[in-house]
Amino acid sequence: MITQLLHPTPHTKIMVITSHLDGMIEELSTFLTPFEGQIDLSLFPGVHRDFSHTCLHKSFTIKDYNSPAGGIPRDYSAVIVQDVLHLHHSPLKFLQLIYRTLLNATEIIIVQQKGAISVANVESLLDTAEFRAINTMEDLIEGCEVIVGKKMHMWGNGL
Repeated sequence: MITQLLHPTPHTKIMVITSHLDGMIEELSTFLTPFEGQIDLSLFPGVHRDFSHTCLHKSFTIKDYNSPAGGIPRDYSAVIVQDVLHLHHSPLKFLQLIYRTLLNATEIIIVQQKGAISVANVESLLDTAEFRAINTMEDLIEGCEVIVGKKMHMWGNGL
């Protein structure tokens, strides 16, 4: 599952940006609890499951697909973008703003239904937004493509 891609330390803080809050949030919460981790949610328009857990730190309601996700600079150890990128009106700007919210040497994890956007297009957007070490996994979550990019310290905008 998605937790295989995370490398938590005590008090790890991640953001989940989604158009549909689903069972993945429970998996993440269970995984982060022993580390006293925190999850911030950016909820784009869509159908969201009710969720309450001690790991939940903040929740941002995003009004439309022109808007950026919530968050502050250099605050997250990982950002998971679930079924939002293909709906966003400015995907490159969206990724560039997410880049700023990540700590150095951390990952963006994009989870999308197979074929929502071509993998080559997502990889190109990530590269343009200065993410490196881009990898795609098609067998991690059934029916989904998982694309991971890393914010590297001292590369591109990673200062």
